[in-house]
Amino acid sequence: MKKAFSVIIILFLFGLLFVGINYREDITKYIVVNYIYKKDNEILKENEYKKNLNISYVKETDNFFPQNKQDLLNIFYTAFNSDSTDFTYYCLDSYPTCIKDSNSLINEQETLSIINNLVHPYNSYQSLSFAINSFGKVHVTIEKQYSDEMIKELNKKVDEIIASQIKDNMSVQDKIKTIHDYIINHSTYDRERADAVTETKENTSPYHSESAYGALIEGHAICSGYSDAMELFLNRFGITSYKISSPTHIWNLVNIDGTWKHLDLTWDNPVVNTGEKMLLYDFYLIDTKKLLSLDKSHHTFNQDIYQEAA
Repeated sequence: MKKAFSVIIILFLFGLLFVGINYREDITKYIVVNYIYKKDNEILKENEYKKNLNISYVKETDNFFPQNKQDLLNIFYTAFNSDSTDFTYYCLDSYPTCIKDSNSLINEQETLSIINNLVHPYNSYQSLSFAINSFGKVHVTIEKQYSDEMIKELNKKVDEIIASQIKDNMSVQDKIKTIHDYIINHSTYDRERADAVTETKENTSPYHSESAYGALIEGHAICSGYSDAMELFLNRFGITSYKISSPTHIWNLVNIDGTWKHLDLTWDNPVVNTGEKMLLYDFYLIDTKKLLSLDKSHHTFNQDIYQEAA
């Protein structure tokens, strides 16, 4: 039956060669959209790291035929929040600026990074590539931040830390404090990598300090490494959380008993001239008012996006 239907479509398309150009293009696009695209829209693969956040900025969707910019954001969030290494969505005539908005989004690294903050670190992307055809089909290929080998090694390390540091009778706050202290006490801020980022120069650091691998396996991290490492444990403990960022910094936002709190391991692990290791609690589970009273230069975030922290 499927083969016969395909033959009919091919014959119909062949017959369009003998009609007017404009009419032919309209009919061809109608067939492509309604009999190929809409049958080719597959459900993305889920994995154990899929988050089920109830937040304001984006929502999960099963509709990959966007009608506005918000639909586009929801599609990207849904795709990032899955096990898929590629996904496809379709721009229809009912959304005339879809291709333009897609091209704009492709170049909005800040917006894509924000969506990346909302998914589990293992599902986050490192790079994206795009292909757009004349019929409005947009195909996105995802290169994940963490390889299978890194995930396996990190999961083993997380298991070891939990087994040695966490007790069954601990409260949620005690568990968070224990991991907060462990990560800080067993890692060093990678100043070399941080300087390369802020000064946009070549990175010569040998560590994966931008990731949880640097923080937990190699013992060196920058803010994204600290926040990813903490996020692994928060997710393992079943604590609702995501990463929050300003243009120059990233940290964790944690839901404790229905209240959202900021948790910043980077600033609780300050770099001092003497090289002495320090452990602070200035940025440990604090509200936004306290956060901004301590620092506005690196912690001022977009409250329209991160509404849970507003």
